[in-house]
Amino acid sequence: MIDSNEIAGRFPDVEPFGYIIEILSRIGVALNSGNGVHGLTWQEIDAFVARTRLHLTGWEAETIKRLSALYASSVLKYDNQDAKSPYRTEEEQKDIAKGMKSVLRGIVIKDKHGSSNDTD
Repeated sequence: MIDSNEIAGRFPDVEPFGYIIEILSRIGVALNSGNGVHGLTWQEIDAFVARTRLHLTGWEAETIKRLSALYASSVLKYDNQDAKSPYRTEEEQKDIAKGMKSVLRGIVIKDKHGSSNDTD
């Protein structure tokens, strides 16, 4: 079983800059267009700042833009189910795969034995 506290301990402490992450989430972490997920543009950041009358330093605005771009690129990279998760060990990956196979195997066995599907 994967311990969520153990996984949380693998991430860096961002508390001193937590306010930047909160601002990023208020703006919207990334853009989801018909062409996929993209990082925020300067226009979106500027519009948010103008609308909320929030003052951001150049460093804060650049950090928000970089975090958004990193998030968008990670969505693309890790959207593939075969990609190795950046925060799980090999053993945890194997346990998850084993659990998924077990669940899928159970579904297949039920279907082979004529289980009813509630699609009426």
